[in-house]
Amino acid sequence: MNIVANLIERIEEYRATNKQPCKNYATEAAAEKALAKAAVRAGEIFDREGKAARYVVFFVPAWNRWTGAMDYSELFSRKSCAGGYIGAIAGFYTY
Repeated sequence: MNIVANLIERIEEYRATNKQPCKNYATEAAAEKALAKAAVRAGEIFDREGKAARYVVFFVPAWNRWTGAMDYSELFSRKSCAGGYIGAIAGFYTY
């Protein structure tokens, strides 16, 4: 499965009922900075060792904007996973 293509498809479907379904940015650098910060925060919350979450930054052609998503599947499957409130890192898509 192409994760990025799947995420763009999910975002576009959700956009039909929500004008701004996730945080988005004008530049790749801005999206990268925001996702890196959120991934560190996710690691602080969900990982006993504080290891940042994996994430991907990608371009959404329909918006001409950049966004990203965090890999919660990998994060929650870690032996060091501490659990917690999933909504703690809001505004970004997850996979």
